[in-house]
Amino acid sequence: MKEYENLFSDSIRNELQSFSEYRAAYREIWTLRNILSVLHWDSEITLPEEGRAERGNQIGLLSGLIHSKYAGENFYRLAREAADENERKNLPGQSERRIELQRLFQDLDRSRRLSQELVEEFSVTTSKAHAVWAKARKENRFTDFAPILSRIVELSKKQAESYGFETEPYDALLEGYEPGERAANLESLFHNLKNSLKPLVARGKRIRNPFPKEIPVSLQKKLGEALPALLGLSPKISRLDASEHPFSTSLGPKDKRITTRYDLKDPLSTIFSILHETGHSLYEAGISEIEGGPSPLHDSVSLGIHESQSRLWENQVGRSRSFWEMYYPILMDVLELKESELAFSDLFSYVNQSAPSLVRVEADQITYNLHIILRFEIERALINGQTTVSELPELWNSKMKELFGIEVSSDREGVLQDVHWSGGAFGYFPTYTLGNIYSAQLFDAFSKENPNFADQVLSKKDFSSLLDWLRKNVHWRGKYDSAETLIRKATGSDPDSSFLVRYLENKLNELESIDHGR
Repeated sequence: MKEYENLFSDSIRNELQSFSEYRAAYREIWTLRNILSVLHWDSEITLPEEGRAERGNQIGLLSGLIHSKYAGENFYRLAREAADENERKNLPGQSERRIELQRLFQDLDRSRRLSQELVEEFSVTTSKAHAVWAKARKENRFTDFAPILSRIVELSKKQAESYGFETEPYDALLEGYEPGERAANLESLFHNLKNSLKPLVARGKRIRNPFPKEIPVSLQKKLGEALPALLGLSPKISRLDASEHPFSTSLGPKDKRITTRYDLKDPLSTIFSILHETGHSLYEAGISEIEGGPSPLHDSVSLGIHESQSRLWENQVGRSRSFWEMYYPILMDVLELKESELAFSDLFSYVNQSAPSLVRVEADQITYNLHIILRFEIERALINGQTTVSELPELWNSKMKELFGIEVSSDREGVLQDVHWSGGAFGYFPTYTLGNIYSAQLFDAFSKENPNFADQVLSKKDFSSLLDWLRKNVHWRGKYDSAETLIRKATGSDPDSSFLVRYLENKLNELESIDHGR
């Protein structure tokens, strides 16, 4: 569904004056949000160190302005008048416009509960916190990050109180990332998933890094810069940069930014970061193709669905045998390696190894979800007041021992490894595992409809059938459906973690057959 049929066509535009005024106001807010995204992107990529204080003030001021416009009485009145007009005038596209306004009011009513002062302080604090976190991580000193993190936690708790909740404060923050989801449900889901993963983790095997030498950043850049376009993300609407923590962001319909980071000893770290972030940007690019925008429907339905797109390209595609049989010659040529230095079987086994590790972004497919469960349990306890910031390192280390049997040697590889808490993104982490669940289910449905996909990848370097399927079933749906409804329509069944477990079991079987064949 590339367009919301008859939603707001030229033929009825003049008949819906109030709706036109509401859309014009929404476009202004949407544009300001894109400008704010530019400031955030620049803060992490090109901003000189001495400019951070002023940039924090700029971000705080603009965030407050956007909030006042979006949550203010004037926009609320325009939206209410648009809704009333839509119900009075029985014009084509009425039901689609009704859904659009329902989505708007779900978010608008939530935003109006936050004061402008709280929004501005949160924006200024988190903007400053990123640099503090990056420095503390580099110097391995959590105590340098703890004071500003404590303030972010306090502000996040104030947000939760402002939003309101029925059972626990964490639910109020989780709602902002995964609408309708609740911590108690995640606790049950993650508990069952953890039990299903335990026997798979026990079968895992650590594989030695097969790269014979350090790979210069210049060669890794050359390799990585061609990868997004190979998957279908046009370089005319995107760019790749380096950052402390890989991320992707949309600055407009034709402006998608992704970042990666470089590891001289392991270029796969760079490759999989790019695969992951390209998945996000392909989703954003697909949403931008929906006609008739911008509107509240021209957005992702949830972070879990967003993560499903990044994880699908990173794992179901990027760790498949067909991908690596296609990509191996490219990698060897660009990185100037010989087959005698790096055998395909060694590389493919390394790509798909499974063994407990310290760092989430470098974790394998099986143990990755345990990293998410650890973070979910910690941040839930933090927001609900069951632990404090000062206790985080010890709590983190004990849970790593419990879940992975690993001793954490430094805060850099422990509690300081993720950027999310410096941005106040409490409630974000669970969406990664939800994304893993959704991605396995979506790819299973796609594969049943497209049994020749692996041959297309191997023989033609062609990923278009997958991208087209995702465009139709996920990207072009925008925010029209709930996450659960979207998955049901795309796959024929409700969200189900058994698809993920089965996929991981098959992956282990594949690796064990390679090992036995040596």
